[in-house]
Amino acid sequence: MSAPHGGLEAGGVMPPASVKVWDPFVRVFHWSLVGLFAFVFLTGDEWQTPHERAGYVIAGLVAARILWGLFGSRHARFASFVRSPLRVLGFLRQTASFSAPRYLGHNPAGGVMVVALLAAIGVIATTGYMMTTDAY
Repeated sequence: MSAPHGGLEAGGVMPPASVKVWDPFVRVFHWSLVGLFAFVFLTGDEWQTPHERAGYVIAGLVAARILWGLFGSRHARFASFVRSPLRVLGFLRQTASFSAPRYLGHNPAGGVMVVALLAAIGVIATTGYMMTTDAY
């Protein structure tokens, strides 16, 4: 939002720049995963074929996100937000004392959650596939 006098806000200060952190792939991945996960959760055993197909799409999304986390855009790469356990603990201590720094993108605790969620969904997709085989 710009002011009528040379683009300055009240007090003569420029508004902060808008930064888009998440690229289109990450946004589409996220909302596709949310929608598909809700679908497979709600269909369960009631609608088996669409449930299984949606599970395969979820597995493909997770695989694509892992590749994008290795080779994708700057903020999508795991290297930009996955930190060591000591750094995560330090961040959590800072958070508890209300002194944690701000991050553009995921903070260290958010990075742990991303890895945990991708791993959990990957395990769910794998065990779901295993249930379709004769061995399981």
